[in-house]
Amino acid sequence: MSPRVTLHTRYTHVTHRVLKHFVPQALRYAGAAPPWTEDKVLASVRFCNVRREDDAVTRWIRVHWNSANDPCWRFVLGRLINWPDSLAEIVSVGRQGGMSMQQARQALKDRQLRGCKVFTSAYVIPAGSVAGVCKIDHVFDVITAVANGREPPMSSLADCAASLQQQRGIGLFLSGQVVADMKNTASHPLANAHDWFSWSSPGPGSCRGLSWYFTCSPDSASSMRSSFYSMAAIARSEVQPLLHPSVSDICAQDFQNCLCEFSKWCKATFLGGRARNSFNANGARSCLGTKRAIEN
Repeated sequence: MSPRVTLHTRYTHVTHRVLKHFVPQALRYAGAAPPWTEDKVLASVRFCNVRREDDAVTRWIRVHWNSANDPCWRFVLGRLINWPDSLAEIVSVGRQGGMSMQQARQALKDRQLRGCKVFTSAYVIPAGSVAGVCKIDHVFDVITAVANGREPPMSSLADCAASLQQQRGIGLFLSGQVVADMKNTASHPLANAHDWFSWSSPGPGSCRGLSWYFTCSPDSASSMRSSFYSMAAIARSEVQPLLHPSVSDICAQDFQNCLCEFSKWCKATFLGGRARNSFNANGARSCLGTKRAIEN
């Protein structure tokens, strides 16, 4: 049996988790000395941005990679690689006379031969199930299939994600990442989708977070999946009024991120779970210039 979380605690700490993005980050960028929070877990564990558009890689992609007229495969390629330096090499190839799939593939292979990082370390990109096929070739096999197929419907986030998931190599998580990029790209058809604010693609972490929120335990995560949209909407309506007026309304995809990080916080706080990555406050201060360079 997991330790109980009081109703007050559940409200306070989901709210705290949301504010962890806005308040400590603002203090960091203002040059304040750590710690930026009194919560020991928040101060020592590396959490993801709850507002996805503020993520450093996302900010780079939004400026240098995606545009409203891009075909779907380009959005997918951006998230399968998810590493600005690699994407920048592909952009450079395109500037030299137009980018073909083969040129982009070769650019990444050349980068790999130089010993440079090619793919993100933020999440795992599968290498494919065919023995002997390298990860780069697998990624471009997926991209080629997307490019040769029909563009997914742009009537709603839900329809677009469902269509993407029919493609080999694109699952629930990646389709959610791609749809989020599309909906947040100015003038893209999904920027005006009717479910822009209400749709999300819940994964195991956000279901655990929702279970923690309503049952004070992670044990009901599997049953939360079937009612995720309605239950997450209730939680979001309860948390939003507790935030500072300067924090805009949280869309369902960002609140899903909140729940996932809330689950991480609960595990570390109440179950003594070990975090995969620790947060180095002094290191974060020293690398702010590098992050700003990536973001700009």
